[in-house]
Amino acid sequence: MNLENAYDLILVGSGNGACGFLSKYLDQFKDLKQSDSPRILVLESGKDFFDTSDITHQNNWTKSYAEGKIFQLHNAQTPDDVPIISGWANTMGGGGSINYAMIHESSSWLSAHIGQDVDYWDKLKYELNDRLECLNPTQRQTQLTKYILQSAEEEGFRPQDPKNHIRNIPSYRDLPDGNSNQLYLFSTQFNSFGQRTHSGVSLIDELYNRIDLITLCQVTRLQFDQTKPGDLRCKAVQVKYVDKEETDSFFLKEEGRIILCAGAATPRLLMPHSQALNNPEIGKHASDHIAIPLGIYRLKEKDRLGKELHVTPRDNYASIFATTVWQPRADEPGHATVCTFEFFTGNFERLWFFISHIYLAFLLPNFIKKIMIRTPRLFNSFKMIRFLVEKLNAVFNLGEEFDLITAIVKFNPAAEGEYLREDNRINLSFFKADQDKKVAETVITQQLPLMEKLGDKPHWCLQLILRFFDIPFDKSQVNKYLDRYSKKYLLSQQHMAGGCLFGKAIDNGVVNPDHTGKVYGSTNVHVADLSASPLPRVSPQMTAYLIGFHVATQLLQRFGRLG
Repeated sequence: MNLENAYDLILVGSGNGACGFLSKYLDQFKDLKQSDSPRILVLESGKDFFDTSDITHQNNWTKSYAEGKIFQLHNAQTPDDVPIISGWANTMGGGGSINYAMIHESSSWLSAHIGQDVDYWDKLKYELNDRLECLNPTQRQTQLTKYILQSAEEEGFRPQDPKNHIRNIPSYRDLPDGNSNQLYLFSTQFNSFGQRTHSGVSLIDELYNRIDLITLCQVTRLQFDQTKPGDLRCKAVQVKYVDKEETDSFFLKEEGRIILCAGAATPRLLMPHSQALNNPEIGKHASDHIAIPLGIYRLKEKDRLGKELHVTPRDNYASIFATTVWQPRADEPGHATVCTFEFFTGNFERLWFFISHIYLAFLLPNFIKKIMIRTPRLFNSFKMIRFLVEKLNAVFNLGEEFDLITAIVKFNPAAEGEYLREDNRINLSFFKADQDKKVAETVITQQLPLMEKLGDKPHWCLQLILRFFDIPFDKSQVNKYLDRYSKKYLLSQQHMAGGCLFGKAIDNGVVNPDHTGKVYGSTNVHVADLSASPLPRVSPQMTAYLIGFHVATQLLQRFGRLG
């Protein structure tokens, strides 16, 4: 091994966790000469964020998910072999142009599941949020956002006080007493030209000269040496160049470290070594949000003041969450579950682009979906149906342009899943517990009046299509919809988490900060992405940033340069 070309630090993946990690880790060395800085390599299996306009521009939010090299499917199924449409955006910076929902999990939840106290997480959020420089969402509300807010308030939801935002980014609030129906405004990550400017990449934009970045480079294996019984040291990573089908290896210095920020690939890279690491918790406790689409409605033509409602491109994914909490009755088993509603608006053509490749779960029988999940070319070919949109648009508009509104409800499943070695499969325990159906039935039934307040039932032709898939427009139809959904239509929110949890598969660093995120049984491998935590109850983007930021903060204590 040529140590002259070895690295002090190798990051596997450049998604949200990696961006959070590098944002903190790199600025501790920005005053040093380049030659005195640690030598850092970042390996990314996807494309460069800045070379992919489909990812960086708001108007391409649907196109980016129709691009097979950017959006890919997991081999995800239930323990009963029902396939689940679950995917990830394979690109530097994490996520696509649709992925800009900004809300933190509560500091009390972070403290309970990751370690440290509540004050620590509040301070860390403040520092991270300050770097993102998000604008105040209450000062940039579109007419449609105001309309959704007012309609939701009339249905009993309560807006979060903007004073509780940390640098213009909300944190979910645990409210044991009082109204659990909350509204959270989040700042969009787009400028007035529709360009995504506040992604994870923006956290490290000025520090790129401190790293070696290689994109379209997939890590296929970690190479370990055994230093002593029970301690394995990773000495190198093996890679495959995606566009060349060539292989290579990159080596670490003697004191070098590996930081795994590869999302679902993180537990998969560690699982072949779990026995040697004596770490059976690797691959366990995995989950994703169950996502259930609600009906598509024709948006009201006017707001409460009689003004014609105007939908802007910023409203295609409305910058507001509505959350509610399902509580079991005293006489039934289960635990409280947070449910989040997200709203999508636009004309039929724009919404159908989204539906044609995210809601594929509604269009195919299970045996075909199983094949499609394992055959990316088939998945990409099937999405070609989106070219029928223009014809369908003409039919449903009937010569008249109008906008639609729809929503999804998402929540954590009651039972955990796991990664399996065979077929790179992920078992997600959707609807394994009775609670999942009770949660969905309760909250959908409760919030159908909100959808009816926001819009009118669409043309009978579109209603007929949606009713073919049992999508409900009436409370009496919800139960039948969920029965069929749980057996045929399963859709995740593309939010894989878990597999290498703090305190189970990796060290929480409470005793020794230098061990934060370190994989038990290894001497130099750390995890700094969502696989290190249970699935957050709300959208996990900010939690992913924060986990990377947290691991870097703890590791840097040995330098005595924290600021």
